[in-house]
Amino acid sequence: MSGISSTASRSSLQSLPDAPQPQPTGADSPQPDSSPSTPGNSQTLTRMARDARPPLAGQQQAAAANAKGAATGASQLNIDDKGHVQHERVLLKTAAGRETISPKIERMEMPEVNGLIVHQTNSPSVSSTLNSYAQDEANGAHFLIDKDGTIYQTASLKRKTNHVGPLRSRCAQEKSCSPEETKLNQKHDPRGEAQREREKQAGDRFPSNSDSIGIELVGMSYKAKSYQETSNPDGSFNFLVTTEKGKILKYESLSADVASQMREEIKKSKSGKDYSVFEQVTSQQNESLRWLTQQLRREYSIPESEVFAHPTVSRKTGSEALTARWR
Repeated sequence: MSGISSTASRSSLQSLPDAPQPQPTGADSPQPDSSPSTPGNSQTLTRMARDARPPLAGQQQAAAANAKGAATGASQLNIDDKGHVQHERVLLKTAAGRETISPKIERMEMPEVNGLIVHQTNSPSVSSTLNSYAQDEANGAHFLIDKDGTIYQTASLKRKTNHVGPLRSRCAQEKSCSPEETKLNQKHDPRGEAQREREKQAGDRFPSNSDSIGIELVGMSYKAKSYQETSNPDGSFNFLVTTEKGKILKYESLSADVASQMREEIKKSKSGKDYSVFEQVTSQQNESLRWLTQQLRREYSIPESEVFAHPTVSRKTGSEALTARWR
């Protein structure tokens, strides 16, 4: 299969049929209009805009954006001129009042967005991750999702961040390389491979630092010592991994494909000196990741095919974001 061109991707995803349309519930549910002669859509949008009161700055604009998104399937993010999201589910401060936007991870302007990259932090908490983002010349992503599902924005959506690293060959993974490029890729020259990828158009290469949004999930990685495996009646698998320091990592209800990858990752961690396995992404994180991914795809007309776990696009530990679910 050849790479997907950005033009074809955007034109074919005008309505994003694979992203479910959110339906208003509870107090935001549209009520029957008492006047049959009044257009229902206008009344519904007015009522929803009036009732939605998110607790962030820009409340009126955010309410209007939420109402429009619920009614039409458009993005509800309401991104302001600084590239900051104004939505009740996306926080710009921690509970302790710490601002989460981290200017030291922001780089040059990002004029277009062609994909999303999902990461795990290898850091134990939101606080420790923000501490690392506060260092000079720090690297980081645009969003951070805590284990309880809380979403924080950490960089402007109008700015690049260094969150991807050198790109892997997309055509090699999709088995669509020309004979000449296949020979070049077989030389195992990561630097040369990354350089060739940078010269390609979006869609023919993976999303890079220059045109992608990064989403970090709080989660540590550990050196594995041993593991036990059990299966479930539905065909899924569970793992108990004992780390070198005696910590027990639980992985529950992994699909057959993910379980197969996890076995390989555990073996590599047991035998590799500097190779570790990431803990399982929580159900709350995955729920928030699905919502955020859906909204960003709508905002930037991103195909589902342009959302990736970090190890797919760059040479990273294979278990990073392996248990992340955005579909």
